[in-house]
Amino acid sequence: MKRKKEVFCLFEKIEIKRKTLASIAYDSIKAGIVSGEINNNLLLSENTLAKILNMSRTPIREAIKRLEAENYLKSVDGVGLIVQELSLKDLAEIYEVRIALEKVALESAILKIDSKNLFDLESELENVITSYSMNNQIDDEYLYDLDSKFHNILCSASENSCVKEILKTLEIKIHRYQYKAYKVSNTGKEATMQHLDILKEVKNKNLEKVKNLLETHIKWSFEILKDAMLKENIK
Repeated sequence: MKRKKEVFCLFEKIEIKRKTLASIAYDSIKAGIVSGEINNNLLLSENTLAKILNMSRTPIREAIKRLEAENYLKSVDGVGLIVQELSLKDLAEIYEVRIALEKVALESAILKIDSKNLFDLESELENVITSYSMNNQIDDEYLYDLDSKFHNILCSASENSCVKEILKTLEIKIHRYQYKAYKVSNTGKEATMQHLDILKEVKNKNLEKVKNLLETHIKWSFEILKDAMLKENIK
């Protein structure tokens, strides 16, 4: 009995290590795609990625499956793996759906959003504006994370779990494009100002005003994203 338990524990440790390596592989490959170091001009394979990351093929294979499911990678029969790029048409459709769903989420969320979260978010946004006024450099990744945090706080209090799940899926699809847009557009201050305007109406529980401002903000964000993509010849 003791021997069986030891064997079980051994396999359990192996499984945990395998999952950890798969997560490391996933994060590393995804970071390369988001930064642009891995782009659709590169042909990838399990073997190539295993050598680069100094891992066996098993965790690499698991990471690839996850990245394919999230539309970061695409398998081409007889060729290998390439970075999956979305077209402007794809992104326009995603943003159209995003506007509709965030507005639906707000309908049940606006009265339930945690006041402390709103206060902390407002303070963080105001600190960004203060930094801009002092001509301080603000990290693009921080601005992107703050943007995601803003939208997540607005929608997370929604009672509609289906809407929240779809929004999460859409966020995964457009993550790398939004991040690139922040890096090349220099629009962080304007985005932050718009966030503060929306937040003011959220605190006032003015649903229709919030929905109108949010739609305007997301449409503006898409135009920034579109310009960034056109600069990279993504059409």
